[in-house]
Amino acid sequence: MAVLPPDATFDDFVSYTESLRGPLEPVALEELWEWRQKLLGIRIDTGRGFRTQLPADEQHLTREQRGRKAEAEAKAGGRNIERLPDKAYF
Repeated sequence: MAVLPPDATFDDFVSYTESLRGPLEPVALEELWEWRQKLLGIRIDTGRGFRTQLPADEQHLTREQRGRKAEAEAKAGGRNIERLPDKAYF
């Protein structure tokens, strides 16, 4: 049997699980179902949406690399860049 699709019902899950593991207690099936629901709810944020808003030549750069690039461009434009202290107390 193929992998169970994300939109499978509890009954589909029970038949799939019992075909792989044999008969299980109802409590164990409910716990496995809850675990499956939690796993299906996980989403990984890769920052792809934010990166698409950047210029094409900066989309592959890290935040630190983009900062260094902006600093280099500012210096090339004749601006004086002074870094703030690590911990500025106001």
